[in-house]
Amino acid sequence: MPSLFFSRLKYGFALLAGAAALSACAMPGAEPGDGPEQTELQGHDVSTPSAEDGALTADAAGAAAAKASFEMSNALLAFDMPPRAELASSEYKVFAHWHNFPVRQFTTTGGKAVDNYTGWLQPTGTYAPIGGWLRDRPVPILPVPPTETDWRKRDMRLDIETAAAVGIDGFLINFWFGPTDSRWRWLTNMMDAADEFNAANPAAPFHVIPNIDSHILANKEPEENNPRERADHVATLKNHPSWMKRNGKYLVGSFRPERLSPSWYAEFFDQLRTRHGIDAVMWGTLLEPTEANRSAMKPFMAGATFSRWDILPHSSNFTSSLDTLKAWGDANGVPYSPPVGHTDHRPSGHKVVETAGFQTQYKSWKAAIDTGVKMVQILTWNDHYEGHALRPNSAMQYATYDLTAYYTTWFKTRRQPAIVRDVLYYAHRMHPSGAQPDPAKQPELFTSKNNVPFLDRVFALGMLRSSGRIQITSGGMSHGKDVAAGLQFFDAPLSVNDRPGFQLVRNGQAVLDLTSAFPTRDAIVWQDLMYRAGSSSRPVVDGVQDDLPHDRLP
Repeated sequence: MPSLFFSRLKYGFALLAGAAALSACAMPGAEPGDGPEQTELQGHDVSTPSAEDGALTADAAGAAAAKASFEMSNALLAFDMPPRAELASSEYKVFAHWHNFPVRQFTTTGGKAVDNYTGWLQPTGTYAPIGGWLRDRPVPILPVPPTETDWRKRDMRLDIETAAAVGIDGFLINFWFGPTDSRWRWLTNMMDAADEFNAANPAAPFHVIPNIDSHILANKEPEENNPRERADHVATLKNHPSWMKRNGKYLVGSFRPERLSPSWYAEFFDQLRTRHGIDAVMWGTLLEPTEANRSAMKPFMAGATFSRWDILPHSSNFTSSLDTLKAWGDANGVPYSPPVGHTDHRPSGHKVVETAGFQTQYKSWKAAIDTGVKMVQILTWNDHYEGHALRPNSAMQYATYDLTAYYTTWFKTRRQPAIVRDVLYYAHRMHPSGAQPDPAKQPELFTSKNNVPFLDRVFALGMLRSSGRIQITSGGMSHGKDVAAGLQFFDAPLSVNDRPGFQLVRNGQAVLDLTSAFPTRDAIVWQDLMYRAGSSSRPVVDGVQDDLPHDRLP
């Protein structure tokens, strides 16, 4: 039976619904406790069908009645989202990469449980030079220590239900450890929870794909990286019905598969087949998808799919590489499943992707929709270290999560959903990109991926059922634009020592009026270039990350 925090998902009270630097994603140790005012971005609009023409509103009342208890109320969204069972019947599938960060993570020392996320957000110890390991954490913030005996599985069930509520079909769960490592429980608890979820929701199952972190494995000693032994480990998961199959074969994922030799995979898959009776194929997520690397992995990916690992800055051409990789995949029997994502912020790598608020998320989804690919991989569900956790969190709150519901529906139904309720989303940083940290505490500055200039702007995304005026108040000045119905992007200058305001105005009256949950600053000690976000459809979350690293010193 769902716990209280599961049942809240429908109503949005506590809703929870993720190179050397890459290896830094790995959590240290095992799980102990278990410019000019007008920019090229302004005025960007995307017309949407009216409610009369929309594919998703004709049976809205019936659709709401058919939703499962874990699904969101449409009142939280700008559109009427079909029941998950309807979306799950689509041949178009959405998966998300699950990596390293359970909902709750704590250490027990001297009989006292300590919340690890609190420590990881603090600029102390090993991570003092970068202002802390993380810049956000999962929400809702659940009790530590847990009171439930099966809390690990329940937390995985919460992740599954939260993801399923926005149309995600399954997780690729990343691992590089074996059954003797306490973190192996992440896989077994995830698959146990998915099995239970599927028994309760047989028309709309949630799939799990064990995903080998080949990047980390490649750095292990040979005795720790025996392919046949690794296959024996994976084979212990065989009896879980939630393990996804494609064309009758078990799917095994791999992040950066090009780091291991083709002979390694040949032995791995041979052991699965000959010793365990598991006929498997690989979903390879290549970090360097050169033609040579694709061709080397092709024998293991044929009949499955492949992706690349990349979150692009907002100014990128999102269709060029997608078209190239899709054409290769179509010609070689390995369909391409491109990445979609909303941001990337890596303190340990001193690297940030400039996404211009919501632009990267919109453009990556739109490219996937327009090119007709059948599957996508969300980067990521819960990698809070790399700052691209879609899972509702203390920085982006539910903004990009709720928008994902719109994009998955569009992707799966092949028709843009009609907007029937007004919602304003906002995003901005808490300090200008040029603010200088204390060099004695942060010796190295963060840089922007591909040298795309950082934008000191406040961004609004309006999902409007009819025309109106979007207004942003920043630094005491009002900036506005009259816009049509649909998705409307607008931005204004970021001001310091301020708290931006957002309005939707019609006929001289404010239809929506909200203030950012995040105050801006001028002086900093450590950089924090992660975007903060929120929306008019939800209250501010408990534990919202409205502070900067120096505020979190113990």
